[in-house]
Amino acid sequence: MDTRENIDEVTEPRETTSGLSTRADPLHPGDPRELGDYRILGRLGEGGMGTVFLGRGRDTGLVAVKVIRADVARIPRYRDRFRREAAVARRVARFCTAEVLDVVDPPDGQPYLVTEFVDGPTLARAVANHGPLGSADLERVAVSVAAALTAIHGAGLVHRDLSPSNVLLSPLGARVIDFGLARVTDEAPSGPSGRVTGTPAFMSPEQARGETVTSAADIFSWGGLVIFAGSGRKPFGDGPTSAQLRRVQQADPTLGDLDPALAAVVRAAMRREPARRPTAEELLRRLVRPGDAAQTIVTSPLDILPPRPGPSTSSATSPAAPRTPPTGTVSPRSRPAPAAAASVSSTSGPVPAASAA
Repeated sequence: MDTRENIDEVTEPRETTSGLSTRADPLHPGDPRELGDYRILGRLGEGGMGTVFLGRGRDTGLVAVKVIRADVARIPRYRDRFRREAAVARRVARFCTAEVLDVVDPPDGQPYLVTEFVDGPTLARAVANHGPLGSADLERVAVSVAAALTAIHGAGLVHRDLSPSNVLLSPLGARVIDFGLARVTDEAPSGPSGRVTGTPAFMSPEQARGETVTSAADIFSWGGLVIFAGSGRKPFGDGPTSAQLRRVQQADPTLGDLDPALAAVVRAAMRREPARRPTAEELLRRLVRPGDAAQTIVTSPLDILPPRPGPSTSSATSPAAPRTPPTGTVSPRSRPAPAAAASVSSTSGPVPAASAA
């Protein structure tokens, strides 16, 4: 069997950028200097499938160009993954990702994807260079990634690899990138695949077991990402991939010193049972309306159904009226709540601007 077959199914990130994306690393001797209409200026990041370069187009200004490695491009499964990433990324609202500008897929050459250049580091790089985010910045990232997931899931997609290396910190908010492992909801397999894909410490328990993955897995990963951003630590610890996968399935994550209100949302997002996790819309509502009761993010039927009426029924047992959609912005910390657990780790794909490998 070709040893490259599982080249990036479970990978740790290999980032080569410095703090700001605009400081691209120098090109290597074998790197392209031009690709089609784009002049290649430097390297932004590298991952299992290829390399992301900083480029400049004749009419587009700065761009990020993700070039698939020649040996990987020869494997049909990875060629299909590249095509799926390009198609899926175009379905996502532009505000929450790096917009796809061009897709080149020559039959006998290396395919590449050109996206908008996002001038900012990944969350992984920002934390590595400057430490955990302060509380206000942490809330901004938590809200913007939850908003991105709302758009992604609303487009009928599941990302399946939400991690700090796949979130870019743009000056206008966080962007979620790298849709190479994403699935269209109605195309998801109907049963367990047995294949573990993604970033170990950010996987949901069902993902770590190789079971069917739904949008609830992205919610679990969101919780781990928030913990990492606020603490700089992986909630399930370091170590070999096998150990991380075991802890994701069996251990309780460590929340660190998150604000109690944010910790309560993270704890709900990281429930072991997928059906009991909040949706992305519910996450966003709770984050922008911190005064709402905790029940607003409970999705299990056992938790949301009103009690059965007894011999005498009072207004306290009536179902609550539906809540109006959120219209506010992130409030400072004036919140309730307990603390709890979550998860974090590295990623599979290039790092800074554009979709990762």
